[in-house]
Amino acid sequence: MIPDRSDPGGEATVADVIAKAAGNGRGLAESPCAPRCGRAFTMTRFPDIAYADAHGRQIGDLCVPARPLRGAPPVLLVHGGGWNSMSKESLAPLARLAAAEGRYVFNINYRLLTHAPWPACRDDCVSAARFVLAGGLRAHGLPAPVGEKLLVVGASAGGHLAMMAGLALGARACAGVVSLAGPSRVDPRGDVSASVICEPGFHRRFFGKAEPPTAAETGSASPAALVTGEAPPLHVLHSKNDRLVLPVHSEEALAAWRAVGVAASVDWFDGPGDQHGFWDSADLATREPVPVLAALLRRVLAREAPWPR
Repeated sequence: MIPDRSDPGGEATVADVIAKAAGNGRGLAESPCAPRCGRAFTMTRFPDIAYADAHGRQIGDLCVPARPLRGAPPVLLVHGGGWNSMSKESLAPLARLAAAEGRYVFNINYRLLTHAPWPACRDDCVSAARFVLAGGLRAHGLPAPVGEKLLVVGASAGGHLAMMAGLALGARACAGVVSLAGPSRVDPRGDVSASVICEPGFHRRFFGKAEPPTAAETGSASPAALVTGEAPPLHVLHSKNDRLVLPVHSEEALAAWRAVGVAASVDWFDGPGDQHGFWDSADLATREPVPVLAALLRRVLAREAPWPR
């Protein structure tokens, strides 16, 4: 099990960092948490920290909980948006939820397909992970993680990127991957028109070339085709009503992980509507995760990987 929350001495260290941040204007105290997190808490957010310097999108927000769970791997959080839209702000409610559970969270942007084709977005996620693992956030209160591991969490296209980043890092550096309806592949096989991978011109945008991709190219971007025994454990959260990313994608990922003997588990839930079912509102500024998803995420964050099947 994940260790108990830090003792008062540990909290004092975090408080010192927060006080220093407030003094230099970089840290933004945020309290209380959004109501659906289930409790009031205080965290400090350090916005727009660069984890690389090749593009302006290579930044992330560090969320520092007031009462961190000692020894718990920090969370690298990866937004969705069809690999070509959205930003870290779209997953701010999940960053707050994870911080409320005592997790440090690095909520990142990455280069979109309009900036650079595949594999730039994956490479950015891996770069952000290695930046955290190397202690790049030490000045903001997060030293190199205990055990030199982190937890990679992503939603929709971000779930795909979380799986790809976790596979690139391997189990030695990644404690686990949590995919919220992440596509297991980028080639449409039985997918419906609502899916971005079925859109005309998707492969041209994704791979950055006019000719159709080869099987090797689509395989190189498909987590289910790349799993080895060195992969980190996988946990999937997926609404059974999802039409943007059909549940078969998560079934394929789970089967691929299990086929090589790596732990993989799933929570299916009855989400509202047919567009992932993550949120209680379509308003990006006010939305929060629906209660069932929030409860499932809290349960995942409260335990170490591999999670029970």
